[in-house]
Amino acid sequence: MRSNRVIQGFVLCSALLVAAGCTICRPVKAEKMNILGSALTKLSASVEATVRYEDPPEGSSDKELLALATNHDPGLLAPFSDYTVRVSRQDGHAIVLICDNKGKVALLEDAGCSSELDQHLWKENPPKRCEFMLDANEVCASPEE
Repeated sequence: MRSNRVIQGFVLCSALLVAAGCTICRPVKAEKMNILGSALTKLSASVEATVRYEDPPEGSSDKELLALATNHDPGLLAPFSDYTVRVSRQDGHAIVLICDNKGKVALLEDAGCSSELDQHLWKENPPKRCEFMLDANEVCASPEE
């Protein structure tokens, strides 16, 4: 009987510690993601300008496109050194997707045509896969307009 109380006490303490850890981690992650989101809007605007006005080759890799877009300010990529950064070109626009370092879980997504961050994917439960969700035709005016 006493053994059961010890086990129940241990389980209760463990559950409380896990719950407390989650409440502490969530605000820290939110703050980190908000800072990263702010940096992403600057990066996606630069990639958008590159795609729209510099006409990079169609077959450019994400890495090549990001290098071209940040040539004037390589520091734009610095906040994302621990993450996977992907770029999608759609109808003369650019969408930038930030995923975890393994490239499995989507965290943030932004179309460079708008000033506000478009998707806070890190909040999703269950987590979203590292795949583009935004459609430039829905979030951006066409380049001719």
